[in-house]
Amino acid sequence: MRRRRRYRLVDLPRLLIGGAIQFAELFGGRYRRTEGAHVLVTDDEARVLVVRTTYLGPGWMLPGGRVERGETPHAAAAREAFEETGIRVRVDRLLLVDAHRARDVSFVFAGHAEGGELEPQLGEIAEVGWLSRSEIEETSPRLHRLLGMLDFAKGGVAYVGLRRP
Repeated sequence: MRRRRRYRLVDLPRLLIGGAIQFAELFGGRYRRTEGAHVLVTDDEARVLVVRTTYLGPGWMLPGGRVERGETPHAAAAREAFEETGIRVRVDRLLLVDAHRARDVSFVFAGHAEGGELEPQLGEIAEVGWLSRSEIEETSPRLHRLLGMLDFAKGGVAYVGLRRP
């Protein structure tokens, strides 16, 4: 099941303000580190809750986003999942730490849905849905690789960023 959001004229001010804020954040400082948090939610049929953004091109990804000042990564993952998808999520545990880039780190948590209805976030999310692993493999190579890393960790916490000698 998928749901798409249509833009209306009344949405224009919010989109412009959000774009201006994101542009200003590009000049946030030389040593600024960005923390991201995402959540892997599956349903009873083993489908994965995914989003397709308006700004990262084709392909699906896990719901998530930036950790705000004074916020924990797991709280950010739950908040971002609700904002982007309309689904309330309870975060269960850490699955992966991605620190392969020097300027940012991202956390991926396991979680489960606790209610809500699919509703894409205005401006950022073009589409939300529940996809099977085979649909993800066919349409989203980056997310498929990420899920493969989680499978390889076999229930442990994966860490991306160590260089092999």
